[in-house]
Amino acid sequence: MSNLTMAYKVRSYSTKTLGRAICNARTHHFVADDAGGEEVGAGELFFSGIAACAVNMVERLANTGNITLDWMDVGVEAWRDSDKPAGDITLYDAIKINFEMWGVDDDQAFELVETWKKR
Repeated sequence: MSNLTMAYKVRSYSTKTLGRAICNARTHHFVADDAGGEEVGAGELFFSGIAACAVNMVERLANTGNITLDWMDVGVEAWRDSDKPAGDITLYDAIKINFEMWGVDDDQAFELVETWKKR
């Protein structure tokens, strides 16, 4: 049996404004809108979390491996088929994650990204 410890606890709650939620992570509160709203969208928050996780993990992997990584930029783009009805669930037809790194050679960058993909 695994010994599980809670890693994260977040909440979102309605605001009585259709398509808007207030989110909470620890003591931080922020607004998430549905697509096309005034605030950052929930999908944008989802993909920014993936990008932030990639930056943090790759920097940690480089540091642990004594690899000099000066700076990095991770971008995430997602596409949906606009001809399909939205329905009740969100499906992405393509997702592209682009890593740009400075201070490492191509082989080191490749290995860092491959290790990230396996985790």
